[in-house]
Amino acid sequence: MNILALDTSAESSSVALLDDGIIGAEFSLNRGRRHEETLLVTINALLAQAGITVDAIDLFSVTVGPGSFTGLRVGLATMKGFAFAIGKPIVAVSTLAALAANIPHADIPVCPVLDARRGDVYTATYRIEAGGLPAMITAERVTTPEELAEGVDGTVLFVGDGVIQYEDLIRDRLADRAVMAPPSCNVIRAGTVGLIGLKKYRDGDILGPRELVPRYLRSSYAGAGS
Repeated sequence: MNILALDTSAESSSVALLDDGIIGAEFSLNRGRRHEETLLVTINALLAQAGITVDAIDLFSVTVGPGSFTGLRVGLATMKGFAFAIGKPIVAVSTLAALAANIPHADIPVCPVLDARRGDVYTATYRIEAGGLPAMITAERVTTPEELAEGVDGTVLFVGDGVIQYEDLIRDRLADRAVMAPPSCNVIRAGTVGLIGLKKYRDGDILGPRELVPRYLRSSYAGAGS
């Protein structure tokens, strides 16, 4: 099964091609949300390097949020267009789950933290199951970094761009109960999005293009200008 996976939910963007559970190719850019300029070029380059066309894709896997309104809109519109054109299914992947899956061997809860602007963060808590995929412990939410730190029980591993911005605050509040992921883990990888998408597909959690919608967590996010 050929899987095209995509993330455009934050500053970075990433595209990957998988053959079942094997990541065959992955391109990532960190160019400051220029997704509308770079995304199709990146996808075309990836497919060309792999020697296939989009018609050969069997499944599309894409992050649906939370994240940047503009970035999510570009990514979802692109995947919807492909799925409509060739009549193949889509799976929707949580941005936060994809971040948590960057730490596949964690033996403590993983807390992805995304900068939500306005002094807020998007977050949730996951445990990493056998096979390295995340299972939710606490629900996705938008909150302040202070409230996030106050709600932590036990030792937690933090990952994501919000950790970079609020690391001092988290360490001040939690001391040695806060474990920080390496910087290389703070960017979402499309290969991981594809692996989560494959599991969801096998579990029957698939969508048609019309059912694919972003998950912003903030009802007024579309007016936030990001």
